[in-house]
Amino acid sequence: MISEELKRLCEVLRSQGDGAPEEAGPYVSVEQLTGRFGVLYEKLRSLVDYKEYHLIRQSAIRRMLKRQLYIERKPNSGAALLRELVSSGYLPNNRVPEAKAIDVQNIIRKWMAFERGGLTISLSLDFASIEIERFLFPEPLKDALLDSFFHSSLKAVVYQGKDSVDHARITYAACRRSLFAEDKPNLLYALAIQAIPELFSYSLTDPAVATLAPRLLANVRTSEEVAKHALVWKVSSRLKNHALYYAVLLEIINSYGKGGAEIMLDDDAKLKEYAESIIEKKQKQQRKLLRISGRRAVIYLLLTKILLGIALEWPYEQFILRESNYIALGTNALFHPILLFLMVTFVRKENRGAERVIEGVSAVVHGKDMKQMFIKPPSSMTTFFFVLCFYLLLFAASFGVILWGLIALGFNAVSIMLFFVFLTLVSYFGLRIRGSAKRWEPVSEKKGTLGLIWNLFVFPIVSTGRWFSARFSTINVFVFLLDFLVEVPFKAFLGIFDASLSFIKEHRVDTY
Repeated sequence: MISEELKRLCEVLRSQGDGAPEEAGPYVSVEQLTGRFGVLYEKLRSLVDYKEYHLIRQSAIRRMLKRQLYIERKPNSGAALLRELVSSGYLPNNRVPEAKAIDVQNIIRKWMAFERGGLTISLSLDFASIEIERFLFPEPLKDALLDSFFHSSLKAVVYQGKDSVDHARITYAACRRSLFAEDKPNLLYALAIQAIPELFSYSLTDPAVATLAPRLLANVRTSEEVAKHALVWKVSSRLKNHALYYAVLLEIINSYGKGGAEIMLDDDAKLKEYAESIIEKKQKQQRKLLRISGRRAVIYLLLTKILLGIALEWPYEQFILRESNYIALGTNALFHPILLFLMVTFVRKENRGAERVIEGVSAVVHGKDMKQMFIKPPSSMTTFFFVLCFYLLLFAASFGVILWGLIALGFNAVSIMLFFVFLTLVSYFGLRIRGSAKRWEPVSEKKGTLGLIWNLFVFPIVSTGRWFSARFSTINVFVFLLDFLVEVPFKAFLGIFDASLSFIKEHRVDTY
């Protein structure tokens, strides 16, 4: 018997209708050749500026919006953004009504007004791009299912001890991280909308924005504390398997439609059969994405590595040391790409993965409560001090062993620095890509002794790589060159080129 919660969810989804009616034109259209050039550029851009696969489209919206508002200073950025999304292949050609530009412009105007009210430029661009993506690519099923997942988790997650943080918001943030793998800007936006629903209106007037701005700024400050809180990561990792069960449910409802989903979910045999097929299909897709993401990460790292090698390593050896260490140069050139290739190629598959997921999905459908999860409070200052000392010992041991080997091979100071920087970056990117590839496999609760020892050894390396990745994302020279020296003139040329093709096509009859 299907649970009352799932019945309620299906009823809510059924009331929304099976699809929006086709919207009237005129539609945004670009010439076919223009679209091909635009798509080709976006593929190149995604190689140079590495982003998580599910954030590529949102990142593109933010980049286009930033350029149009702060570099090109376009007065009607809503229409310009809509057209650029079509020409870049993110929206279908000749299918998106031009009238949608009005709502897009209202969203942009609203968040620029919040910027004038004290919101940082970075967050105003983040929130505008997130809201524009949700407007252009709506997914009401995800929001409804997240709400169900959150309320189920609230009853299961038990926080031990007392601290000042809002545990409900911690659980909400953890649910979004585990189910949607959201980054910090998306999390801050979701927490803001949850606390201040009025923000979601597309037609907020300037006086309304001025009234809401202090509340939003206060909410952002508290939300940032929640987003970076250690408990969010701890709870989200504990909720990962349950998030996987809800993700499978989302696929089932999307496939069967809002009307037929309840009937299918109530049939245990069909539910098991379809859940198994979804898991196998998604695992194949994730392994394909693993190869694509691996190639993108290799190119991203190689480009950065080449730039730093030309700017630092080669001049240091030629003009200061006046000698070349080909072992160091060869190791720095080949070791890191090979390491990343091995990390993204050999990913072990969970043997009982599909069976465990099917059992979990069945439990959710039949309304079985989650097993309680007891979350320990953050460590005391005394415990934190000893943990910090232990971490420093791990750091010294991990990097010390590698440093000893590099010195034995005759690496100079610059070669050693570059080796460590790219070792940490490759380790971080590799583990992150491997983790995304196993998104549709349940997490095993049993950890082997050898695995624990290995994790202790690589933990300092991966943590350092994460720190470097955050810093490199803000100083990516290739991205800077593309944004200011390539993208601005290229997009201007593309606009003129498209207009010229349209003019020629419209007037070609007159030439005969």
